[in-house]
Amino acid sequence: MLVSNLKIIFMCITLLLSVGFPVVLAVVVLKKYSRVLKSILIGALIFFISQIVLRIPILQILSKQSYFVQFSKHYIVYSLFLGLTAGIFEEVGRYIGFRGFLKDRLNYQNGLAYGIGHGGIESILLVGMSYINNIVFSFLINSGSLDTLLKSKVAPEVIGAIKNALINTPASAFLLAGFERVFTMAVQIALSLLVLVAVKKGKLYYLVLAILLHTIIDTPVAYMSLLKVNIFAIEFVVLLWAVLSLIYIIKWKDIHRIQES
Repeated sequence: MLVSNLKIIFMCITLLLSVGFPVVLAVVVLKKYSRVLKSILIGALIFFISQIVLRIPILQILSKQSYFVQFSKHYIVYSLFLGLTAGIFEEVGRYIGFRGFLKDRLNYQNGLAYGIGHGGIESILLVGMSYINNIVFSFLINSGSLDTLLKSKVAPEVIGAIKNALINTPASAFLLAGFERVFTMAVQIALSLLVLVAVKKGKLYYLVLAILLHTIIDTPVAYMSLLKVNIFAIEFVVLLWAVLSLIYIIKWKDIHRIQES
């Protein structure tokens, strides 16, 4: 069996969205506002440290422990754990980023830029890079070269898993992954602006609120994914949060009564 052309097209669209959309946003913000490049870079760095360097490796280590494997079978609690740890690592990271590196830039445009850096590098590293692999593996499967190239490097069951995932996953899933990244960008920007308020006003309950919101957003999505709920239902939930996030982004100054020159 082969990977259909439609799936490959959808993978390419997701690759463009997951990499191109955050880059375009960054370019637009850099052209509109001055002195925001540092905020974009700090946002990207903080995500990289909090997730790629810290949280994800910790989860990978835990996943090899028998007690954690048993724990992960309790989907509700496990989903809550995933959502809460994501919230703690990312939101505390944001707080450190604003307070430690951007304390002289606590304004709307730098909060916006920080969110683009944070959400953008997440999109590129977690989705963009994996979809490059997906596209390459798909062409190798269709040309009959995958087994030849990988058989001396990985176990046969791994090759089988790659084939199964790319051949049997519905085409819509490959497309929706890209739109999910667009939706998630709005959420990441909104959370960045909320944590900025925590630093700007010196009120930690905004940080606690950001952690709780992150947990509330991630937990149901993780739970539905574990239950293999229809992907359209999952993405609809993400879309709703994106819409609410966009409203918050637009109304941010009014909500917090922040006047900026």
